Amino acid sequence: MSVVFSRNGVSMPDLVRTKLANHLARLGRAADVPALALAEERAEGFVEGVEAARALTPATIERLFIAVEDAAARRRRDLAP
Repeated sequence: MSVVFSRNGVSMPDLVRTKLANHLARLGRAADVPALALAEERAEGFVEGVEAARALTPATIERLFIAVEDAAARRRRDLAP
């Protein structure tokens, strides 16, 4: 995921980038819908924490929320019967 963000010119600290990549990977590995919901809540909570710490710009925060939503939606489609 960090490659996508670096191509789009999004600058963020390495630790934030690594943690976000871990959350997105966890979304992609969710075994079922309840696990996906939990992973999505955790990822959103992480982004909210970064936002509360004012560690990134509002535009970057919005991109992170969109990345989490997109990853969850992709996995939800994969899990659909």
